[in-house]
Amino acid sequence: MKRYRLVTLVMAVTCMVTSCGDYSEVEDLAVVVGMSMDETPNHHLRVTCDIMGSRESASDDTSAHQNQDMLVTGEGLSMASALENIQKKMDKRVYLSHNTLVVLSDKVISNRFASVLDELERNRELRLNEMMVAVRGDADQIWAISNRSETPLAITIRQAIQKWGACTDAFRAEQFRLLRAWNAPYGVAHLPWLDPQAANWVAGLAFVDPQGGIAWWSICPPRDNGALWLLGDTRNLVQRVVFQDSLRGESGQVCIRWVHTHTSLGFRYHKNKLCVIIKWWGNGYIEAMSPGHVPDRTTFEILEDQAARDIQRDIHQCIMRMRSADVNLWRMPLYRTAPQLFRILERKDPSWWKTCDVSYVIHPHIVHSGLSTRSPG
Repeated sequence: MKRYRLVTLVMAVTCMVTSCGDYSEVEDLAVVVGMSMDETPNHHLRVTCDIMGSRESASDDTSAHQNQDMLVTGEGLSMASALENIQKKMDKRVYLSHNTLVVLSDKVISNRFASVLDELERNRELRLNEMMVAVRGDADQIWAISNRSETPLAITIRQAIQKWGACTDAFRAEQFRLLRAWNAPYGVAHLPWLDPQAANWVAGLAFVDPQGGIAWWSICPPRDNGALWLLGDTRNLVQRVVFQDSLRGESGQVCIRWVHTHTSLGFRYHKNKLCVIIKWWGNGYIEAMSPGHVPDRTTFEILEDQAARDIQRDIHQCIMRMRSADVNLWRMPLYRTAPQLFRILERKDPSWWKTCDVSYVIHPHIVHSGLSTRSPG
């Protein structure tokens, strides 16, 4: 009986010790809510952490509405070593589980994108829904603008990105998660492009391929639908189409709202030549039409034909621009589809993706909306 009680006591003490062994009080943590990464001239990685300040640590002469963030910088050969050097400067444990934003400079993306992504993914403290953004020039410049609110800088920036994402329903902030971006048909990540000088912080999108190629794109208002088709799936995208009315013998203009579009890729290898097949389909409705035009069956056929031409033109122009920016649109999808063929092409000519043929299969489906029939003009 005594032995049984002794064993029970030992087990209880063991459970208490193991359950609280890694416990830390909130006051003992330096909570990181954002970080930026730059490459130094000596090829080190410079990491700057935006650490949330506690109200208790604020001085009496500091106004209650002012943000109490603390920015701490560390350098190292990798992200882990840079964070380790930041920890040496702190008297509290650096806590990464609440990080919400990662800002990457263009130099980091170009030179060490794959290794940084690998470290971010393997770090068990970091959350999966942190937002990744890109900056032209030094990434730590985003912290230079003061913030006169209780909200930490990193959270303010993230909220600005989410607000910007709502400027068009074609994309939403959750699409900026990297894992979702890599699952897009082109295998190209689309990161928000931050500009501290812009009124709303965001200048557009940075399309990044796995090798670090970057194409900077201004989207909002959307002036180039070809880039939006790259997202793979878009919703509520507005397109204006100029068409030739065969009945009236004059041109007209229509506003089409694409309720849902989808882009996919295919490959054909024939006579030692690769052809990329881009398949696009979309369901849309006429939101508005210039006066005097009748939306009958003939008009719908003309509209769908012209919309298909415009969509193909936009996608083609986007592909050419991506190629000129050294963004490889076909690398990941071809590797997923035909890895052996991918290796053959890489061995023969590493720049095959810039010269391969591209064909299009465009299927727009347009219906009439009751809204336009009841709306004047």
